[in-house]
Amino acid sequence: MGVCLYFTSTAAVDPGADEAIRADLRQSGNGQPWVLCEPPHFYPTDADGKLRGRTKLNLHPWPDEQAEAANVPAERNDLQELLRFLCASSERHQIAWELSIDDMPLGRIEGGVCDSDVEGTLEALADVSEYLGEEFPDDGPEGPPGGSGLRIWPGPE
Repeated sequence: MGVCLYFTSTAAVDPGADEAIRADLRQSGNGQPWVLCEPPHFYPTDADGKLRGRTKLNLHPWPDEQAEAANVPAERNDLQELLRFLCASSERHQIAWELSIDDMPLGRIEGGVCDSDVEGTLEALADVSEYLGEEFPDDGPEGPPGGSGLRIWPGPE
């Protein structure tokens, strides 16, 4: 079960900075297990010059994913590593990022500083993911067999 976290620059990004950020992302996160979210990626740049990316948040990792991640000595959890990357690119390239989860605004990163609401929300999602993985290890992302699954984020009406 997951939702997507999107990050978009608030203004056009210089082509040199665009390429540098993409290169940094390819190098960043080496050794991250990427269990709480998929490895982040950027979309091709549109005509407006804004840099857009996303990662799918994994709110209920499979038991084998958690076991594999437990064997990887990562300094930060995946969401902390993603925020570290976005804050560093914001500061290094003077870019402000707007973050949203499935079209719901979450907050900003500007001047290398992340809104505390963003950090708190992603920390809470990491806690939920850990809880679901521990308490419901045999229930896959779609919930128990024959069940309707867990719904923790508002869906389309």
